Amino acid sequence: MKISEIVKKYMEERGLKQEAFVAELNKSLRNTGLSRVSISNWLNERNEPDTDFLLLVMMVYSDWRMEFAIDCLCAKLPEVFVRDERGALMTLKQSAS
Repeated sequence: MKISEIVKKYMEERGLKQEAFVAELNKSLRNTGLSRVSISNWLNERNEPDTDFLLLVMMVYSDWRMEFAIDCLCAKLPEVFVRDERGALMTLKQSAS
């Protein structure tokens, strides 16, 4: 699945527009630089979320935002990240052992 499809899926599932989606991702985080324009760019495939931002979101939250970050990491870096049979994030190095 593409990043744009993942963003759209999570926005639709929660009934969020771009501004509200940004607010939810930025909640509890400071100085991310994330804006409505960032989300628009992700939806229009102009760019993708930074890997560092996704890792931070994954570590800070334990709800749908963590799942969003994991889905994006798997889509952005399929050569590095996969989900195991339970849906947890793994590196390919872990899955090979």
